[in-house]
Amino acid sequence: MTDGKNYFQSLNYSIANEDVSFELSICRQHKPKKILAICGSGARFLPLASTQPQRITALDLAPQQLALAELREVMMKKVPLDDYLKFFGYPPYDTDQHKEERQTIFQSLALQPATREYFLNLFIKLQWQGLLYQGRWEKTFIAIPKLLRKWVGTRYDAIFNFQDQKQQDEFFTKKLRDPLWKLLPGAVLFFIGNATFFNAVLYRGSFVRKNISGSYLDFYSGVFRRLFANGLTRENFFLQICFLGKLKFPEGNPPEVHAAIYAASQEALQQGTQIDRIQNDVLNFAQETSERYDFVSLSNVPSYFSGPPEQNYLQVLAKCLNPNALVVVRCYLRIPENTDTQGYEDLSAQYQELAAKEKMQVYRIIVYKFKG
Repeated sequence: MTDGKNYFQSLNYSIANEDVSFELSICRQHKPKKILAICGSGARFLPLASTQPQRITALDLAPQQLALAELREVMMKKVPLDDYLKFFGYPPYDTDQHKEERQTIFQSLALQPATREYFLNLFIKLQWQGLLYQGRWEKTFIAIPKLLRKWVGTRYDAIFNFQDQKQQDEFFTKKLRDPLWKLLPGAVLFFIGNATFFNAVLYRGSFVRKNISGSYLDFYSGVFRRLFANGLTRENFFLQICFLGKLKFPEGNPPEVHAAIYAASQEALQQGTQIDRIQNDVLNFAQETSERYDFVSLSNVPSYFSGPPEQNYLQVLAKCLNPNALVVVRCYLRIPENTDTQGYEDLSAQYQELAAKEKMQVYRIIVYKFKG
């Protein structure tokens, strides 16, 4: 596995660089009692609580990510959705608004002392701005459009005006024939499709080693073509970040703050769904735990494996799975090679339609069923 020690020394994600609606849809179908998930910002696993599992175990190597997940969990359990939106700065609110309310809400939360100290210091540094764009991933992505908008202004904001897919399709069909209009999308692609840039700015030498065909630029060109064609831009948080440098339209908010999902997650947390946040590597945890899980959300962690972990991770993971458990693997730029899938069935084909609706489209998503 790539040595990512430098990468796990700060807050890397404050929203989520995945659309958890994919995993959530599967959990709604199968109702797993015990879920194992990579933590990230917390926003990639807390919506799964809405399906009322008995337990969710969230793993991460970065204590800052686990602390942010605790903050989200404690808030989700206690405060109404509107306060949650204000606190983080989700639309219709902004991170620069409601600073006094944010401070009051924070002071009311029952957090672990280390978590309270970490975020108190961070909020003081931020002068009580919301946390929505404070992860390294978010800072990197929002810096690109903010820089480019200094050159081209707001002429591209029109791509978020459409509330009808046919009208949006007609607009892009026309505009993408215009070389001048494509300057900003082309510039966004240049930066997002630049591995050297991301390795230096975000991943600190731990950027995934691509093994899919084609250039980075080709890859992201395909991503944007799919996103423009398969959903309204204003309903996509990733496109808002890429082109506006922030979330502006509430209908594009990630699943954690969709009203029905938030309400169901809050009810589950209040009624006893247990959240365990553990600082550990997923393979070490799988060998050490006595728990058995029905659903595993691995994020894109396997994309960073090499050597024996790349080949054996499913066999190691099997030690903590119940028969018929489902494992979701997201592959970013790299498909794990020579992986031993003995004892598993690849069900990905059954979820192609669901994967096509995912809001980021940078992942090949694989769904395995552990046969036991």
